[in-house]
Amino acid sequence: MLRRLRSINAPTWGLLCAMLVMAAVSVVARSTDVIPSKLFLYGLQPGMSLAIAGLSVALVRGKQDRVRHRAEKAYLVGSVMAVWFVLYFLSGLITTYVENSLVAGLSSMLINIWTFGVVAAAIEYSRHGIMQLVNRRDVVWFGIAVATVLAIQQMSFGQLSQADGLDGFIKLAVSDFIPVIMSSLLLTYLAIAGGLPAMLVYRLGLVATVIFPPIIPKYDWYLQGISLILLTVSAYIAIDRTRQDRQVASHRYRHHPKMAYDLMWLAVMLGLVLFVTGFLSYKPSAIVSNSMKPVYSRGAIVVVQKIGNPMDVQVGDIVQYQRKDKLITHRVVVIDNAADGSGKRVFITKGDNSPSQDPIVTETQLVGIVRAAIPFAGYPSVWLQETVQGKQQADVGQ
Repeated sequence: MLRRLRSINAPTWGLLCAMLVMAAVSVVARSTDVIPSKLFLYGLQPGMSLAIAGLSVALVRGKQDRVRHRAEKAYLVGSVMAVWFVLYFLSGLITTYVENSLVAGLSSMLINIWTFGVVAAAIEYSRHGIMQLVNRRDVVWFGIAVATVLAIQQMSFGQLSQADGLDGFIKLAVSDFIPVIMSSLLLTYLAIAGGLPAMLVYRLGLVATVIFPPIIPKYDWYLQGISLILLTVSAYIAIDRTRQDRQVASHRYRHHPKMAYDLMWLAVMLGLVLFVTGFLSYKPSAIVSNSMKPVYSRGAIVVVQKIGNPMDVQVGDIVQYQRKDKLITHRVVVIDNAADGSGKRVFITKGDNSPSQDPIVTETQLVGIVRAAIPFAGYPSVWLQETVQGKQQADVGQ
């Protein structure tokens, strides 16, 4: 064992120690109040990751990446991630969607890129660099050490104090610890077998799914963890199979990505058709007025869940209902019993930006409950609708 430890040169150990320091600072910041969270997220973590990446650049200078076919492997990882993302996003049609709290405008998006994107890229560059400094006979055990240190840096140890008994620990392990460890092992494996481009495609792709979509599927702890574990396993299998047989790998480079993208687009088109036509429980609808500002404005698209039971509607819900020949999307402010003694409920709605309440809405008028909104995405539909209505009015006037 000592011979193996001595086979790693001092600069490489120094780089690993720097990663260990960053991991320790991360654990302290996430689990205690010693380091202010904003200072850690916006200052310490990006600064340390960039400094370690700079050290890696200095140490790796002049060394060539031993991995062959890097571009093809990055393309393969990208194909796997694309299919995973489509399936992940379409799963929201079953689990429902929620607004992404990280997406609150352009400024927050830029901050997220700095806080998460830059840090992720710097860490993966450092991971790739340190694995380039290790001899092939030491890549397994040293790679496990690197993966463990960098996994610790990402784990949410602060939630351990909130875990209630064994059940709470299992939830934390499945939703956070296990996916993080498996992802770190995969990225270290990619540093050896896939190259830096494949690592960046995987890591930055995951970051993008967190900081860019305005709405995301509503997952519980189990689905969140399992989906990430399945992605990790899928990416590993895709890359590992390319190493088993060079000749077969060459064939896969040409055909597997194309097949993956074909399946991806088929899933996208099928999902969009079912979604837009209202065949599923959810349907998009464009907003044509500003009556619900600031929740959403004219030109937004809302995702409406069909109402199975009117009893599910509560005061405060934003509902969509049919009034004559148009759809109204307003908030429920009062729920009462129908005056005819039928036992059915009636609803009083009002736009958040409207001065007065709407006429009474009956159960039969209800269409659905708004579950999410995407700003500006519905403008083409709004413009087309207004153009058609304007033309019809002009024809009537003639």
